Amino acid sequence: MATNDRTVGYRVGQVRTVFSLSKKAHQNVFQDHPDAPSHFVYLEWFSRFKPRPEPNHLFYRIQRSRTQDGERFAAIVPLESLHRSAHLIPKFGAAQPPEWTSNNVLELCETFYVNSFTDRHTYITVV
Repeated sequence: MATNDRTVGYRVGQVRTVFSLSKKAHQNVFQDHPDAPSHFVYLEWFSRFKPRPEPNHLFYRIQRSRTQDGERFAAIVPLESLHRSAHLIPKFGAAQPPEWTSNNVLELCETFYVNSFTDRHTYITVV
Protein backbone atom coordinates (compact mmCIF):
# COMPACT_ATOMS: atom_id res chain seq x y z
CA MET A 1 0.00 0.00 0.00
CA ALA A 2 1.42 3.39 -0.97
CA THR A 3 1.75 6.46 1.21
CA ASN A 4 -1.40 8.57 1.26
CA ASP A 5 -0.42 11.75 -0.58
CA ARG A 6 -3.40 13.60 0.87
CA THR A 7 -1.95 13.63 4.38
CA VAL A 8 1.40 14.98 3.20
CA GLY A 9 1.68 18.56 4.38
CA TYR A 10 -1.06 18.19 6.99
CA ARG A 11 -0.38 17.92 10.68
CA VAL A 12 -2.57 18.10 13.76
CA GLY A 13 -1.95 20.85 16.28
CA GLN A 14 -3.78 21.93 19.42
CA VAL A 15 -4.65 25.62 19.15
CA ARG A 16 -3.83 27.46 22.35
CA THR A 17 -4.58 31.04 21.32
CA VAL A 18 -5.38 33.20 18.31
CA PHE A 19 -3.86 36.67 18.27
CA SER A 20 -2.74 39.60 16.16
CA LEU A 21 0.26 41.87 16.49
CA SER A 22 0.05 45.54 17.32
CA LYS A 23 0.35 47.78 14.27
CA LYS A 24 3.90 48.78 15.27
CA ALA A 25 5.03 45.18 15.88
CA HIS A 26 3.45 44.05 12.60
CA GLN A 27 5.31 46.80 10.75
CA ASN A 28 8.62 45.90 12.46
CA VAL A 29 8.28 42.23 11.57
CA PHE A 30 6.76 42.44 8.09
CA GLN A 31 7.82 45.91 6.86
CA ASP A 32 4.31 46.57 5.49
CA HIS A 33 4.49 43.58 3.13
CA PRO A 34 1.09 43.42 1.39
CA ASP A 35 0.76 39.62 1.81
CA ALA A 36 1.70 39.56 5.50
CA PRO A 37 -0.79 37.69 7.70
CA SER A 38 -2.80 39.70 10.18
CA HIS A 39 -3.82 36.93 12.60
CA PHE A 40 -1.71 34.17 14.10
CA VAL A 41 -2.18 30.98 16.07
CA TYR A 42 0.00 29.64 18.88
CA LEU A 43 -0.33 25.86 18.78
CA GLU A 44 1.25 22.69 20.09
CA TRP A 45 2.08 20.05 17.51
CA PHE A 46 1.26 16.38 17.35
CA SER A 47 3.40 13.91 15.38
CA ARG A 48 3.21 13.77 11.61
CA PHE A 49 0.94 11.24 9.95
CA LYS A 50 2.51 7.84 9.37
CA PRO A 51 2.45 6.45 5.80
CA ARG A 52 -0.54 4.23 6.62
CA PRO A 53 -3.38 4.23 9.14
CA GLU A 54 -3.73 1.57 11.82
CA PRO A 55 -4.99 -1.62 10.12
CA ASN A 56 -7.81 -2.52 12.55
CA HIS A 57 -9.82 0.71 12.31
CA LEU A 58 -8.07 2.80 9.62
CA PHE A 59 -7.42 5.72 11.98
CA TYR A 60 -4.06 7.48 11.99
CA ARG A 61 -2.31 7.39 15.36
CA ILE A 62 -0.65 10.61 16.50
CA GLN A 63 1.24 11.59 19.64
CA ARG A 64 2.28 14.83 21.29
CA SER A 65 5.46 16.13 19.72
CA ARG A 66 8.04 16.95 22.35
CA THR A 67 11.44 18.61 22.44
CA GLN A 68 14.50 16.76 23.74
CA ASP A 69 13.75 18.35 27.14
CA GLY A 70 10.25 16.87 27.14
CA GLU A 71 8.47 20.17 26.51
CA ARG A 72 5.62 20.25 24.04
CA PHE A 73 6.77 21.32 20.60
CA ALA A 74 4.96 24.56 19.75
CA ALA A 75 4.84 27.06 16.92
CA ILE A 76 3.25 30.31 15.83
CA VAL A 77 1.64 30.02 12.40
CA PRO A 78 -0.62 32.29 10.32
CA LEU A 79 -4.29 31.65 11.08
CA GLU A 80 -4.96 31.22 7.36
CA SER A 81 -2.69 28.15 7.28
CA LEU A 82 -5.15 26.16 9.42
CA HIS A 83 -7.18 23.78 7.30
CA ARG A 84 -9.91 22.40 9.57
CA SER A 85 -10.66 20.96 12.97
CA ALA A 86 -9.95 17.31 13.76
CA HIS A 87 -11.81 14.80 15.90
CA LEU A 88 -9.32 13.03 18.17
CA ILE A 89 -10.05 9.80 20.00
CA PRO A 90 -7.83 9.13 23.04
CA LYS A 91 -5.87 5.88 23.03
CA PHE A 92 -7.16 4.24 26.19
CA GLY A 93 -5.35 0.94 26.46
CA ALA A 94 -6.97 -1.74 28.63
CA ALA A 95 -9.02 0.77 30.66
CA GLN A 96 -9.72 4.48 30.72
CA PRO A 97 -7.66 6.20 33.41
CA PRO A 98 -10.14 7.42 36.04
CA GLU A 99 -8.64 10.93 36.10
CA TRP A 100 -9.44 11.52 32.41
CA THR A 101 -12.53 13.62 31.80
CA SER A 102 -13.84 15.39 28.70
CA ASN A 103 -12.37 18.58 30.16
CA ASN A 104 -8.80 17.33 30.64
CA VAL A 105 -8.20 14.34 28.36
CA LEU A 106 -6.50 16.47 25.70
CA GLU A 107 -3.98 17.54 28.34
CA LEU A 108 -3.46 14.17 30.05
CA CYS A 109 -3.45 11.75 27.11
CA GLU A 110 -0.34 11.53 24.92
CA THR A 111 -1.63 9.36 22.06
CA PHE A 112 -4.74 9.86 19.96
CA TYR A 113 -6.39 8.50 16.85
CA VAL A 114 -7.58 10.93 14.17
CA ASN A 115 -11.18 10.03 13.37
CA SER A 116 -11.23 10.10 9.58
CA PHE A 117 -14.92 9.18 9.45
CA THR A 118 -16.26 12.33 11.15
CA ASP A 119 -17.52 13.83 7.91
CA ARG A 120 -16.98 13.61 4.17
CA HIS A 121 -14.38 16.38 4.02
CA THR A 122 -12.24 14.79 6.74
CA TYR A 123 -12.51 11.43 5.02
CA ILE A 124 -11.40 12.91 1.70
CA THR A 125 -8.52 14.77 3.37
CA VAL A 126 -7.20 11.98 5.59
CA VAL A 127 -8.06 8.61 4.05
